[in-house]
Amino acid sequence: MGRTRSAALDGARRVLAERGFRKATMGDVAVRGGLAKATLYNHFRTKDDLVAGLIADDVAELAADCRDLAASDLGVALTRAADGVAGHVVIVGIRAVEPAALLAAAAPGAGASWDVVRANIALVLDMADRSSTSEHVDLVARWLASHVFAPGTKDSRAIQARAVASAVPIAVRTTSFATPDTKG
Repeated sequence: MGRTRSAALDGARRVLAERGFRKATMGDVAVRGGLAKATLYNHFRTKDDLVAGLIADDVAELAADCRDLAASDLGVALTRAADGVAGHVVIVGIRAVEPAALLAAAAPGAGASWDVVRANIALVLDMADRSSTSEHVDLVARWLASHVFAPGTKDSRAIQARAVASAVPIAVRTTSFATPDTKG
């Protein structure tokens, strides 16, 4: 089951990067993934489901890398995230062949995929011991989304990552202690 899903997502990455969202077909994905079309449909009922699965998978992988880095340096973790977004094979491909399709996919609040991104950003911020309020998560998410459309240079992403990291305050953790019984 896991191997079939991986093959489907790998096929989707290739086809979407080459053809864009509109021109990609489930048949193309099945062929590129080495699967029967019916097998692909058993895992993903629609092209939208397939893209949502691809986003969730790739975001989770990138977030895992960033969580490891965030424990020691949030700026480095955010640089890695921005580099991952800017250089993602599907984003680069769609940016080249069908840039308008990125608007719907990367717009803040764009459905379940946006929720997956926000949840993973919150985990990264938590690992860095930074505030993961919705305002701070949205700040990071919108900054990362900007790299979908205008990736800039590696150096500019690193500088911006440091600025964004400094804008997210240290998390305030409250510890609840039992009050001592003052009755004699």
